[in-house]
Amino acid sequence: MKPFLQRAPLFLFLIPLFFVLHGYSENFGYIDFSSAMLLAITYGGGASVIYFIFLRVYKDIIKASLITSYIISFYLFFGAIMDFLKDHHIPLNRYSILSTIFLISLIAFAIYLKRTWHVFYKATLFLNLLMIIYVIIDLSSVAYKIINPKANKLSVYSFANKKSYPTCKECLKPDIYFLLFDSYTGTKTLKERYHYDNSRLDTFLLDRGFSIQKKSRSNYFFTAFSMASALNMSYIDYVPNVSACTLEDYQNCINNIKENEVINILSSQGYDIVNYSVFDLAGNPSKVNQYFLPLKTKLISGSTFGDRFIRDLGWIFTFKNFNLFSGNTIYSSLNNNNNIISAVERESQKQNPHPRFVYAHLYLPHAPYYFDKNGNPKKEAEIFKETAELPLQAYLDYLPYTESKAEEAINTIMNNTNGEAVIIFMSDHAFNNYTIKSDSVYSFQNQNAVYFPDKDYHLFYDSITNVNQFKVIFNKMFKLNIPLLKDSVIFLRDKK
Repeated sequence: MKPFLQRAPLFLFLIPLFFVLHGYSENFGYIDFSSAMLLAITYGGGASVIYFIFLRVYKDIIKASLITSYIISFYLFFGAIMDFLKDHHIPLNRYSILSTIFLISLIAFAIYLKRTWHVFYKATLFLNLLMIIYVIIDLSSVAYKIINPKANKLSVYSFANKKSYPTCKECLKPDIYFLLFDSYTGTKTLKERYHYDNSRLDTFLLDRGFSIQKKSRSNYFFTAFSMASALNMSYIDYVPNVSACTLEDYQNCINNIKENEVINILSSQGYDIVNYSVFDLAGNPSKVNQYFLPLKTKLISGSTFGDRFIRDLGWIFTFKNFNLFSGNTIYSSLNNNNNIISAVERESQKQNPHPRFVYAHLYLPHAPYYFDKNGNPKKEAEIFKETAELPLQAYLDYLPYTESKAEEAINTIMNNTNGEAVIIFMSDHAFNNYTIKSDSVYSFQNQNAVYFPDKDYHLFYDSITNVNQFKVIFNKMFKLNIPLLKDSVIFLRDKK
């Protein structure tokens, strides 16, 4: 009898295990183990279904395992293959070409397995040993990272490392509502660059007693970097290459958002933190709904054929308002936005013994663009396509809906709190679909308006950037006298 590793095709389940384990190791600290295991079980279950189908065809466990492994390997490692071809300028990195090559080779392989009498003991042994070695390597990597956790490589300037702040006992401490509207361009740029009239929103804010910082800018035009900087009131001190930001850079930004100094200061002043953002905050996890597989597993699953295909081409498969791939995914942002606004409005009705900081991060007017300029819902094919291409006109047409949601939230908060709460209405950056550095200046010019019950805005100035926003607010509210930083912008680009 042949040895076990020659007879048992363990590689069938070791391949999805290795794929998830390798992703878990690469993203260690940003995906919890239970979520990774759920992902591995999902892929393993899919492999099992395919295996049993081919087992009926071949009546041979090794042959069924080989062809199943070929299929799931293409599915799982599709993104890595595409990226390799693209990075090395090999003209095969198109769905049509790569899928055709896969299908032809799959058919040829299936016919060969059906006709051959060969028993693949050596191939089974080789694949088993190969995958066992890979799994052991990644398990060792995970174990090493557990035993020797590395410090966060993406740091912030020294101010943000301060952990104690004087408590202002005589200061009034109203509730603070931080309404972050993702990708909302400032009025000045909307008018001068895009010829869009945003006066309706400006008039509304001024009538409600807000101060509008008309020349406000974000410091970064990527959300994770912008929020890490704004919430730590500091520039990001270490990005190895601003022209090639990596996944690790983003992950480190997320870590700095979780342990941010705005929350530390507010906690020291006796504030309760209510988190309706897309980010986890220390002791206050995100309340945003996630569907089936936890959102953070996208760090692993995002490179699979399914995720890549839906992201790039899913809009094509829409027929009479029915999309084959939509499920909950296409409307998840819309549902989250509506749920967050409703939750914030409910918060404004509550009476609490402690002041509260309510952070709401809305994907408005960020894509997907669900409505046209008249407020009519778009067809799913159009939503998919625009999300992939980010056309300017679709963004501009989405602004009236965004304005109405902003006005609704602000009106409700002010009415329920009798105008006694502080409201910060701003965006992390502006519309950003530029590839040329000289044009990217428009990507920084964001919305920024603040409401104080006493209408005292003398510390604010028109050209403020996000890095100084909370410094000015805390200096006024808590008399902290935090020195401001020079207002600058940093141009970033993702690694290709």
